[in-house]
Amino acid sequence: MAERLIDKLREFLIGAQGKEVSLSYLRNELRLNPERAEWESIRKSMQLLIKEGVVKASGRNDGIYKVVIPVEPVKWWDDGISEEPLAEFRFPRSYHDDTTFGIENLAEVFAGDLILVSGQSNYGKTAMVLNIMAENLNLMGAVLMGSEYTSYNGHISPKFKRRIKHMDWVQWMNDKGQPRFELLPVGSDYEDYVKADLMNVIDWISLPGEYYLIDRVMKSIKDRVGKGIVIAVLQKNPGADYGEGGPRTDRYADVALKIDAFGDRQSLLTIGKVKAPKMRATGRTWAFEIVDYGANLENIREVVKCSKCWGKGYIRVGQENKRCPMCVGLKYVDK
Repeated sequence: MAERLIDKLREFLIGAQGKEVSLSYLRNELRLNPERAEWESIRKSMQLLIKEGVVKASGRNDGIYKVVIPVEPVKWWDDGISEEPLAEFRFPRSYHDDTTFGIENLAEVFAGDLILVSGQSNYGKTAMVLNIMAENLNLMGAVLMGSEYTSYNGHISPKFKRRIKHMDWVQWMNDKGQPRFELLPVGSDYEDYVKADLMNVIDWISLPGEYYLIDRVMKSIKDRVGKGIVIAVLQKNPGADYGEGGPRTDRYADVALKIDAFGDRQSLLTIGKVKAPKMRATGRTWAFEIVDYGANLENIREVVKCSKCWGKGYIRVGQENKRCPMCVGLKYVDK
């Protein structure tokens, strides 16, 4: 008995899952004879496959179909994944004066999580993520990617080399003399270079003119990290609540941190979204200093909005606004 056309289609479409196919393409690939009935009946067969969920109409042009990727139910009751967060995941601290943010006491971090750092230029984004990576090298291997870490000739940039030299509290090589992280000169298509089950630090994600795609890029990166952790960096405009791309930037973030200027020489870190808080975390804020050419952190302390000016930075005196004498215009005071 001759094989039915619909069976030929099912078998052929297995190799085209996730792609678009047209009737003309299928006729050509299956070598259908224009003089035989199956040349025209292929459209009817595709309609049956739509009902079966094998394909769906593209919605753009008649005769074009998207081949559906089949999904198997997840054994949520027995998938072999521990319910416990990654043990001892640590956020940055100062090794100069022993001050700390203590974020690990406020937020749980699980395998597969995405930690997003959005910040103003030159106020500590790179220092923050390099310190996160360094703090956790004992936990897992790491991959660092970003075009700013390498120079035009493919070698390590002098600025980055100076940073890691000044992070003298870190053991960058293992006992066998091998590097404890990989440096990849990647400036685009970041999801293609993510390595599963490792800490993947991406500093920073740039999508010029296409920031409407940022949530899609974040999801693709997160989907590929397996049991590892993603540390992603975005540029942020001064005073903005989100990185470039707006509210959609932290749609897939499990912990979102933002960094702003604090006065002339300090920085302000604020916790945004936290999916698994241990206690109140969102909205808490710390001031800190960056030292050693952007390598290390210092003078970390929690701050709160000034109670005298209510976080405005000024008070009303007669008909004029005067700089608040309590916070000296910084809007925050030490807690």
